[in-house]
Amino acid sequence: MYKNKEQNGILQYLMLTFLIAWGTEAAIIAGERLEILKGAAGTALIFLLIGFGAGFAPAYAVCILLKKQGKVKGFKDIFRLILHTPNIKQAIWITAIFLASQLLVNAASEEYTGNPWYLFILLLPVMVIGGGVEELGWRGFLQPQLEKRFPFALSALITGVIWGCWHLPLWFVQTSNQSVMNFPSFLLYCITFGFVLGLLYWLTKSIFACVLLHAWGNLLQGMFTRSALTHPVSIKMAVLWGSEILMAIIVSMLITRLKKERTIINTYK
Repeated sequence: MYKNKEQNGILQYLMLTFLIAWGTEAAIIAGERLEILKGAAGTALIFLLIGFGAGFAPAYAVCILLKKQGKVKGFKDIFRLILHTPNIKQAIWITAIFLASQLLVNAASEEYTGNPWYLFILLLPVMVIGGGVEELGWRGFLQPQLEKRFPFALSALITGVIWGCWHLPLWFVQTSNQSVMNFPSFLLYCITFGFVLGLLYWLTKSIFACVLLHAWGNLLQGMFTRSALTHPVSIKMAVLWGSEILMAIIVSMLITRLKKERTIINTYK
């Protein structure tokens, strides 16, 4: 009975997330094809619909489910859920390590665009809205629910594949960033980055930490070229993204070991 309830929650979440996102994107695609959404005003409306319509779909879906279950009453409860971090100090330095690893991978694999760094830092809040908020659904709900039935690695893989496929209609939106990307490369990126985001949540139990890392990942795509996403998967990129996962696993193991050692020390105090 309990497993059926969990499964229904996952299915309801996915149905809502895909219905809201794909429904919005279908309207955009139709608008472009019928030349209703054209010119500067049309482009602006498309980005607003993608950002606040499709992009917010995972968050909308979770909010609807939690509201239905009586777990949240309003925006205050939702903000508390996003900002809740059991150990803030620990979450800060763990998140900093993950942010640095993302920067390292991009610097090693892509070329710097030459735009001022301060410009990208100023745009970070925009990226929180344009992507980061998704984490309320993906790592904040879906992956923890899957982990009740499957091991972490399998749950992260399933979440990454679903997350990547969820973006699919954007390849048919002429003005989207994804329209010039290679879908298999993007899917592999989602699986890799999703695994890293999943590890971050597992270590910090903080949705906000995942929101920041997701936003940072999107921001780096503006700081550096995106050849890894616009070209077919190469051995070089597979090795680099694999190294990113390996770094995240090693960091996770070290942090877990430190936690255990501290627990043992505190026991004998």
